[in-house]
This record gives sequence, structure tokens and C-alpha cells, in this order.
Amino acid sequence: MKKFMIILLLVFVGIQFIPMNVPAEVPTKAEDELQAPDDVMAILKRSCFDCHSNHTKFPWYSSIAPVSWFTKMHVKEGREHLNFSTWASYDDEKKLKYLEKIPKAIESKMPLPSYLLIHKEAKLSEADKKKLSDWASEAAFDLE
Repeated sequence: MKKFMIILLLVFVGIQFIPMNVPAEVPTKAEDELQAPDDVMAILKRSCFDCHSNHTKFPWYSSIAPVSWFTKMHVKEGREHLNFSTWASYDDEKKLKYLEKIPKAIESKMPLPSYLLIHKEAKLSEADKKKLSDWASEAAFDLE
């Protein structure tokens, strides 16, 4: 049993050196970022930006493998899927696609339940969902 615990400890220490290069902050030009009303931006920053922008606030536990792998992979995938920090670089067709998906995403799966376990403040209220859905619908209408 003692050998097993020593091996387990060595493996745990060893995996700490496997990097997941997902920076918390990626340099972004202000003109590339999403421009939305202040109340909408407040909701997005509270509930969406950690995974869907270049401005992530990684918690302390995101430096400890294997949790760091899970956390940083979610951020990497979130940024690849939709990044509000590069919103202006999307063409109108892509913006429209995202705007049309936002209401369904916030009703069914966003923010992720695993994220909400630790980040209770990110939970969207019904008023938040309505505000984001209304904004997305208006923004989509303006693009058409």
C-alpha cells in the first residue's frame, strides 16, 4: 500500500509539469470586441466571458492538474466556438448565426452546469435570459 501511495504521489507531481497553454489574457484591440449595451455586457462578462472571450479569470484550482486540463480545455473550446473579444472580425453571416443561437444556448446549456458548480454568480436569471435573448434578436434584426 505504501508503494502504491508513493507512486500515486509521484504521478500527481509529474502531471503538474504537463502544460496546457491557454493564456488567461490574450491581447485584444478594443475595436475588435463586442459592442453591446452596458446591461447586456454586464451579464455577458459575469456569465460568458470566462470561456467566450480573451479575458478569463482562472480560479486557483485551474493551476492543478488534472483539473487544469479540464478547465483550460473548456476555455480553449469556448474561445474557438465563439469569442466576444474577436466579434468584429466575424462576417455578418457568422454574427447572425451566433446571434440566432444565443437564446437556445442560454435556455438549454449555457453556462455549463460544471461551471456553475463553482461559479454560482454566473447563473442566468430569467430576467438575464430575456435581456440576452431580446438583445440577440434585435442585433440579428439589425444585421439582416
